[in-house]
Amino acid sequence: MIAAAVVLNIRYDLGVAAFSSVMYAISEIYRISLGTASIICYLLFVLLQCILSKKVTLTYLLEVPLSFAFGFLTDLYDMFIMDIECHIFLRMALFIATMFVTAMGVCLCVKTDLVLTPTDGIVKTISEVFAAAFSTVKNAFDISLVLVSVLLCFVNHTEFYGIGIGTILSALFLGRIIKMYERFLYPANKKLIGK
Repeated sequence: MIAAAVVLNIRYDLGVAAFSSVMYAISEIYRISLGTASIICYLLFVLLQCILSKKVTLTYLLEVPLSFAFGFLTDLYDMFIMDIECHIFLRMALFIATMFVTAMGVCLCVKTDLVLTPTDGIVKTISEVFAAAFSTVKNAFDISLVLVSVLLCFVNHTEFYGIGIGTILSALFLGRIIKMYERFLYPANKKLIGK
């Protein structure tokens, strides 16, 4: 579902989602597939989780094959999902709907302790290590990914690949949407999710 959302966000032509901005920039700058760039970033996130938590867990190890599966699915969707040509307001509505679906998927995966994508896994690890609300860390992490992708493009003297209004919206609001779902679905866990 998240792999499809990554490609759909590209097809809406409003800027990629914040969580995939670095991957997209790497794929465009270095002319590799989006799936390959995703695998590289995901494996780095798994390594960072091990370093931050100072341990190697089965959950972290399971994120490795998930990274390769996600990369493969991303390239598969990239081949088959066509460009979406419709009015900008409809594309914006679709982008926002995709953001809400993605946020719901992330929220449910985190709360049910399923194996997460490394992007969400690193956010969960940071939130646990620093005792911060997942949704707050998600917001900060997404914004930092956008800044890293801008820096990558700047250093390589390229256009700002994939950065658009959709990127800014997802960076600012995906974490907040997750927090909204957390408050609605898990009202007993307010201490964990933040006020």
